[in-house]
This record gives sequence, structure tokens and C-alpha cells, in this order.
Amino acid sequence: MRVALLVPVKALDQAKTRLSDSLGPSERSVLAWMLLKRVLREGAKVPDVQRRVVVTMYAPAMRLARRMGWEVLAEDEQTSESVSVDRASERLEAEGIDAVLRLPLDLPLVCSEDVRRLVRLGQAGMDAVLVPSRSGEGTNAVWRSPPTLFPSRFGEGSLRAHAGDARAVTAAMAIVPMERLGLDVDDSADLAELLRVTPNSSVGRYLRRISFQRDAAR
Repeated sequence: MRVALLVPVKALDQAKTRLSDSLGPSERSVLAWMLLKRVLREGAKVPDVQRRVVVTMYAPAMRLARRMGWEVLAEDEQTSESVSVDRASERLEAEGIDAVLRLPLDLPLVCSEDVRRLVRLGQAGMDAVLVPSRSGEGTNAVWRSPPTLFPSRFGEGSLRAHAGDARAVTAAMAIVPMERLGLDVDDSADLAELLRVTPNSSVGRYLRRISFQRDAAR
């Protein structure tokens, strides 16, 4: 089975606007870069993966991805994350890839062991594997084999939508809660949770350095 990891990236200087109540523009940009670097670094350690791909139209992210050994699928425009992922998945399938594992860039606790577990689940016969967000509403990782098995529906309520679409086309579907992959960074409450769980992580240390307050999330 030929497997690809896929990370969609938008312009990081405009990222994480929902954190504007607690972080300034430059702080949000630094945070986004830290998160992306971690996802690419941990993804690069995962064995049994034939291609590691970033899909983006943001030139600085292209340069970083290439420096870290990832391929780049350059976009001419970005309509939405769902469109970016599905177009890239269509191309990868046409180029002989059997399965795609999409990871977002905002997983501060992602580690290669968790990603490898998802790849192994897929290789063991799962056509679809979904990792819920901490809220249980979003989809923080999605494995599809073939890569175009069902469409992407990222956004609020995506887990329910993805699960419904997967069940409609295959019985080999699993929803797999994972503590580290379940924590993404969408708002100040997520940052507060990160500080609570792992205050000494790289992002946790950065938040303390810029004096991010947990109370800002309340």
C-alpha cells in the first residue's frame, strides 16, 4: 500500500484570528509557525509512508516544507481547506497513492507514534479512520483509502459529516479518539488546556514567555 501524509497550509501571517482576543498578530504568526514545524518534523519520522506532501499557495511554507524534506503541491488559489485537501487527494490518487492521511497544522502535541498508529490501522484494512477533536465535533485527522473515498467537510460538525459519508461507502470505518491528536488550537480555551496538560512543551514555554494568561480563555 502506497501511503501519503498530507498537510494543508494557508497563509500563516493571517492564521489563528480566533486567538486575537489573547494574542497579537505577530504572536499568532509565531505560534502558527511553531505548530507547522512540529507537524512536519513528527510526520517526517513516520515509517511506511511513501510521500509527505504540503498543499499550499503560501511561499514561506513551501520553502519550509522543502527544507524539511516534504513535497509541495502549489496551489493557484485557496477556496477552503476541504477543497485544497480533496484536490490534492485526487492528484495523489492519480499518481498511484492508495491512501492519504490528512493532518492539520495546528496540533501542538502531535507525535510520530500517534501518526504511525493511524497508518497501521489503515494498513490493517481500515478504509476510513477519523480522529475527533477534543470537543468531539471536529475532525483532527482523517485516513481515506482510496484517497477520494468521500469528500472533505472540515469545519463545525465535520466529524458527524465525515462519519456519515464514510459509513455510506464502507463498513471498514473507525473513529479513534486520541488524547494528543485531539487537542488542536482554535481558540484561547485550547491554549489554556495546552498549558494545563503540558506546560513545558515548546508551545507552552512560548505562551509563558509572552505571558499568555489562562484567564483570557474564560
